[in-house]
Amino acid sequence: MTGAILFHEQTARQRIASLVDLHSFAELLPPPERLTSPYLAQLGIPVSFDDGVVIGRARIGGKKIYLAAQVGQFVGGAVGEIHGAKLTGLFKAAARDKVPCVLIVESGGVRLHEGSSGEIAIAETMRAIFECRALKVPTIAVIATDIGAYGGIGILSTCCDFRVMTEHGRLGISGPIVIEKWMGKKAYDSANRALVWKTSGGKTKYLLGDADALVHDTADAVRDGISKFLGKSSAVSLASIKARQKELEKRLKKFGATSEPDAVWKGMGVRDIEAASLASGPEFAALAKRGK
Repeated sequence: MTGAILFHEQTARQRIASLVDLHSFAELLPPPERLTSPYLAQLGIPVSFDDGVVIGRARIGGKKIYLAAQVGQFVGGAVGEIHGAKLTGLFKAAARDKVPCVLIVESGGVRLHEGSSGEIAIAETMRAIFECRALKVPTIAVIATDIGAYGGIGILSTCCDFRVMTEHGRLGISGPIVIEKWMGKKAYDSANRALVWKTSGGKTKYLLGDADALVHDTADAVRDGISKFLGKSSAVSLASIKARQKELEKRLKKFGATSEPDAVWKGMGVRDIEAASLASGPEFAALAKRGK
């Protein structure tokens, strides 16, 4: 069932409802279970009964999946102990049952209020993801919101087999404000939306090979993007890691001294920067060669 609003404008629960087969979603550890952060209340910070992530079982096109959607409205989707434990358990269940696992990402990373608990939780989730990959169970990250995937969640997203992005999605380690703080406003103006999205947005990530699909900002398009990878997996081996390292070394050599995102786009084969900036999803992909 698809709503009229754009995918990035939906809430976590609306995204789930718009993606999966009608009435197929069964939530695990729902709000009535009242699993809340043991730390936020001590700090006088409001808690959420789902701790900022919705998890469960569902179907897409009749195929079984496990699914998680982070709630950006709750502390920016940041990961704490309970939030992370839910993600870890979901990926472990996916590995056990040999069922694909989809994560709709909306998080700036670790919940600083909870110290190392969030970092440990993300590390445990990464391990569970690699357990899935070792068993050839597909893991798919959907990055399609303005909050995007940063910090530990940015790393976690790249641990998945595949990433489906829209142009609204952003993927990176340090967020724009953090970069500006350490590098200075002249080097990186976090208020410059064009700069931010051309640095870490879906279009650039697709060009560089960090996103495996770039789709329109609609539930139908995102669902189609997910469906494309449900029957696939990407093996992890020492050889594949070394090959990826060489690709990144080539990228650094080619673009390491570049300070303008447009230069990266041109280097990746985008001839008409203005037309590419206005294009979206598949139309953008047609304007340039995709590389690594």
